[in-house]
Amino acid sequence: MLRRVSRTARQIFINRTLLLAALLQVAVLTGAWSQSARVAMGNKIMIAAHPVAAQAGLEVFRKGGNVVDAAVAATYCLGVVESYGSGVGGEGMMVIYQARTKTYTVIDFKGISASQASYKTFDFSSVGSWNRSPKAAVVPGAVAGLELAREKFGRLNRTMDLQPAIDFAEKGFEVDSTLALNLKYYRKMLEKDAYARQIYYPGDTIPVVGTLLRNPDYAATLKEIQRGGATAFYEGKIAELIVRDAERHGGLISAADLKAYQALERKPLRGSYRGFEVVTTPPPCGGMHLIEALNILKYFDVKQAAFYKGYDLHLLAETFKLVYKDEAAHNGDPAFHPIPAETIISPDYAFQRMLEIRLGTARHPQQVKPGHVDEQSTTHLSAMDAEGNTVTLTITLSSLFGTGHTVEGAGFMMNNEMQNFNPDSLHPNGLQPHKRVVTSLIPTILAKNGQPVYALGTPGGDLIISTVTQVIVNLLDLGMDLPGAVDSPRIFSTFYQRALEMENRFPPQTDSLLKSLGHDLREEKPYQAYFGAVQAVERNPATGRLVGVSDPRRSGGPAGE
Repeated sequence: MLRRVSRTARQIFINRTLLLAALLQVAVLTGAWSQSARVAMGNKIMIAAHPVAAQAGLEVFRKGGNVVDAAVAATYCLGVVESYGSGVGGEGMMVIYQARTKTYTVIDFKGISASQASYKTFDFSSVGSWNRSPKAAVVPGAVAGLELAREKFGRLNRTMDLQPAIDFAEKGFEVDSTLALNLKYYRKMLEKDAYARQIYYPGDTIPVVGTLLRNPDYAATLKEIQRGGATAFYEGKIAELIVRDAERHGGLISAADLKAYQALERKPLRGSYRGFEVVTTPPPCGGMHLIEALNILKYFDVKQAAFYKGYDLHLLAETFKLVYKDEAAHNGDPAFHPIPAETIISPDYAFQRMLEIRLGTARHPQQVKPGHVDEQSTTHLSAMDAEGNTVTLTITLSSLFGTGHTVEGAGFMMNNEMQNFNPDSLHPNGLQPHKRVVTSLIPTILAKNGQPVYALGTPGGDLIISTVTQVIVNLLDLGMDLPGAVDSPRIFSTFYQRALEMENRFPPQTDSLLKSLGHDLREEKPYQAYFGAVQAVERNPATGRLVGVSDPRRSGGPAGE
């Protein structure tokens, strides 16, 4: 049971932290931002990890669609133009805010494991032997989730929302630098699949930037969905193609598994930070650990700490070790196991975790234990209008290119989420048939006085929680504008590795300080997608004016008017 902590005890610690910060003399951390951050302004903003998808969403806005229609259209387009990270073979979650009713809704379209999935059919001691095969796929939830959102909250019909994606798949789109790089890097894996080779390496050559790439079979798949909705995918011709492909190539998904799938409406988790309400995803996604991280950081004067050579990075790094350990220990599918979300997002729990942070030295990852409670290729988009209607959505295949296998005749890749179950059958994230697997997806809305001000999220696998936390800290603690908060260099720290990974854009004195505190630094090249690719929108509640920012770490783009 959690022990209660008095306000006096908390205040003593806060005073101690403030005193420490006051004694640290200054090197100013500025909020200046790079011109590489891509920005759009207007009364309607559609921002996605690919500019083509963002523009498609904006066109749907222009045709009378709302934020849900724009997000649905952009998501289907992303499955075409960045098939390495999303598509109808994927899964995810979205957070929706309706200004008229002032309500938040989460659409959970996480995939479910096949009925045949068990610890007998999967050897988790050698995940690498099967995680890039059709066997690794869970039943994808993307189509069910998008259709549930469109039918309940959208304005337009399927014909209008899917047509942009169909056009790009049928007529072709220009390969951008990110896709070109990924197709070059993953060629050996992808070419093992003869059908995928025909789609992604026409003429047996690696597409370069500007190459026109078509996927007519995927266009046909999208047309089936356009005509028949989710039923076409889970019970119709597409389902037949998925099952036939699984049977031919060792997959486990059956017709019964597909028919059993349902997307769910859930209530979001809510927390607070520096006067803003934090609205984010419930389990089995990572929203409770975002709130946990922010709750821990509340006990520190992060802004003052940043004045001393980047001491705030030490606080962030140590917080992330605790949070990621808790995610590994406590998260799971609430339909199968009680998940202590309310405990983990509570102030008392955060206070007890915060007491484990050593202010003067880095803690070795092996010393980090989970808190006591009672019992990786992804994409993101955000849409908002002047009234505050908002969608923030993250969708994933798990690894880049998922299974590495394309469903023959259907033109899309399947996720490889099976690799994310825990090897321990008694763990909350242990494998069971038709169970949703844990992922860190945290599309998030920050609201003030009941109105959305920021909508943000990112791909990035294990780095999603740390990336979103840092952007929020940049905004609300360090006073950066949105472009600066997204552009600013990032770190990653966790319990399962000794290294503190960081972009090599921090000043030398920051590196020296972190080393003196015992951190083992591993510097990475700047602006790599490894550190996430945030897509964020800011709304001025007084005017309704919007600013959309796309992370320079990936070839995304905002569109607005």
